[in-house]
Amino acid sequence: CNPVRFVSKDEYLLRKNVVTIDTNALLKDGLESLIKQQPNKRLFGVFYPYVWFYQKGSKGKENGFKRWLKQIGETPAILDTGLTNRSCNQLQLYMVKHGYFNAKVKDTVITERQFANVYYHIFCGTPYQIGKINYSTKDSILAGYIGSIQNGASLYTGMLYDEELFEKERDRITALLKSNGFYSFSKNYITFSADSGLGTHRVNLIIQLNRVNENQISADKQAPQYHHQYRFRNIYIQPDFDPKNPEGSKPRDTVQLQDLYFLSSTGTRTIKENTLSNCLFFRRSELYNQQEINYSYQRLQNLNVFKYINLSFKEVPRDSLQREYLLDGYLSMAAMARQDFTIEADATNAGGNLGIGGAFGYRNKNLFRGAEQFEFRIRGGIQSLPNFTDSTIKKNFFFFNTYQIGPEVSFQFKKFLLPGFILRALPTEIRRMNPRTTTLAGFNLQDRPDYRRSILKMSMGYTWRVNQRKSFAISPIEINSVYVKKSAGFQAQLDSLKNPKLLYSYDTHLISAMHLTYVYSSQIPNSNTFLYARANFETAGLLLNALAKPLNFKEGDGNIYMLAGIPYSQYIKPELDISYHKAINRTHTIVYRLYNGVGIPYANSAALPFEKSFFAGGANSMRAWVAYTLGPGSYANNQGIEQSGDIKLESNIEVRSYLLSFMGTSTIESALFADIGNIWTLNKDATRPGSQFQLDGFYRQLGIGSGIGLRFNFNFFILRLDMAVKVFDPGLEKGRHWVYGSQKFMLKDVTPNLAIGYPF
Repeated sequence: CNPVRFVSKDEYLLRKNVVTIDTNALLKDGLESLIKQQPNKRLFGVFYPYVWFYQKGSKGKENGFKRWLKQIGETPAILDTGLTNRSCNQLQLYMVKHGYFNAKVKDTVITERQFANVYYHIFCGTPYQIGKINYSTKDSILAGYIGSIQNGASLYTGMLYDEELFEKERDRITALLKSNGFYSFSKNYITFSADSGLGTHRVNLIIQLNRVNENQISADKQAPQYHHQYRFRNIYIQPDFDPKNPEGSKPRDTVQLQDLYFLSSTGTRTIKENTLSNCLFFRRSELYNQQEINYSYQRLQNLNVFKYINLSFKEVPRDSLQREYLLDGYLSMAAMARQDFTIEADATNAGGNLGIGGAFGYRNKNLFRGAEQFEFRIRGGIQSLPNFTDSTIKKNFFFFNTYQIGPEVSFQFKKFLLPGFILRALPTEIRRMNPRTTTLAGFNLQDRPDYRRSILKMSMGYTWRVNQRKSFAISPIEINSVYVKKSAGFQAQLDSLKNPKLLYSYDTHLISAMHLTYVYSSQIPNSNTFLYARANFETAGLLLNALAKPLNFKEGDGNIYMLAGIPYSQYIKPELDISYHKAINRTHTIVYRLYNGVGIPYANSAALPFEKSFFAGGANSMRAWVAYTLGPGSYANNQGIEQSGDIKLESNIEVRSYLLSFMGTSTIESALFADIGNIWTLNKDATRPGSQFQLDGFYRQLGIGSGIGLRFNFNFFILRLDMAVKVFDPGLEKGRHWVYGSQKFMLKDVTPNLAIGYPF
């Protein structure tokens, strides 16, 4: 649509704001957000659909549909010079607050047809720096903390003057004092005095910690009072409080556990007292500590048992007999539904192979009244797949010939399940880092035209958070027992390929693995710019190999040790997954992702087990290829057998754009994306020419795909539809790798992907 059709002849549609600044010390992103008038949102930076929606909704007789169009649309951003002047003032004020006291801002409006571009030119001048810093107080109690405040100061002599940093310093000082018993202290008691009349572009600072009422300006001005440190007296906990019926929630029963008082209005014990006690990190007679209060609140939330949590404090009245400054703590909670069910359904179309599937899940979030979570899931599906050894599909149920079913049970405990002597040996800091223990057992049966694979798995693992950004997971026990029964025709085809690694991938085996995972995320609420990184290291067979000779494990062909007649796998497998999410503006986000991993089989294994090997293609990988069909390397897979490799390298870029809102807070996003990557084998594979990773030529074997997509964000989950095409296919014959250099686009070239959640 042409948006200027809706603009009068003497008006201009604001197309863009451009900020130019003669220093690199400030980010333009922060400056552009201060501009009072913003241009209309555009789709892919070109189209103006929201202006069109609004105008269509404004024409003719009003009805429900037109009201909805106006709601999702935008009024045309007609250039307003008054707002431009206000923007200049805001930019200049911003510069002054960041130490550029002599900054000047000028604007220039350039029109073309009925579009207007506004340029804001900022001339900074010489910035001011911080000179001497002095912390001062007339409060004799606070005076004892001046040394601690100075030691951790975020301001220092020589840094640029920046009032945003002053606010952070206020927050830091306040947090330090509130974590040392000063319950009633707030940052309003901290004032900054600046002296810039030195003629040296330096500002001396005096940071004053005021007493209560010290700067009070009123007719009934009271005498200044010292700040005081508070200790806890009694702590009351009521887990069955109803916020909708406070009167009916008045406690009728009290149970004391150590120095905590547990209240109840119903007499029903919804959760064990010890579980709640372990989440509270403040006790009777201890100094008030805001940091411990915040951590306790977080631990209570992470129990995932309560829908309402309120923690409040009341000062204990003081008199001639009670002269201490004391607090009583009141913790009120309302339990959420203890059990829930989930039902899922999906349909797939992978290269023309249709399939349907579904899952049922049951969860109990407080199984033994200690916030233990029990979960049972069963997933099944049917699909039509070509027979590797017969071009005719065998129709067992309608046209479906492939079945899969997999029940799974898991228990999660909100603590470390460890022997007592190990638990006591752990540092206190680790025991406080929101620990989790998860045990899992499951079975999966896959019945395909050419083989039947059954997988029995069991695992036990621990997770904990170091801080808001860093977390660890370790699984010392992870066992997978894989049994494969191949059809005679499929076995004959595998034998004819004479590929030991491929034979091993489809053989019965046992995996006893352990892994360590580190996750870093800088994401914070209300920010779309963050870094995410996940590093995983997995190894298998170490313990079994150490026990092989002492326990006289049976030795099979090729010096392969076996446990209960099943060969066990040995490999090491490091992986790294990094993504960077960058908010371009209020409606567009660009995401970069890099993934690489390598699996190295050794000793008892000729290759990685199939379920642990790398593959390319699918909804979360190279979306222009069906899963297991790209690679390895430049190998052309003409036999239909799923392909895997020892090395994977993949990079993705995706631009996500807001389209519209619906159903209240739900939104629809569009996406433009490109994927580049492949898998390779570590060693030369004569049966798959071109599959080996070569440092000097791997980049010529990278597949490239691109496409568009939609993301339906329902807040509690995201439904994603991606449509991708191959751009560069390393599996094609030489000279024809660039797909559309030798053929025209056809609808059948599109590979659809329907999935849940973002791809990365």
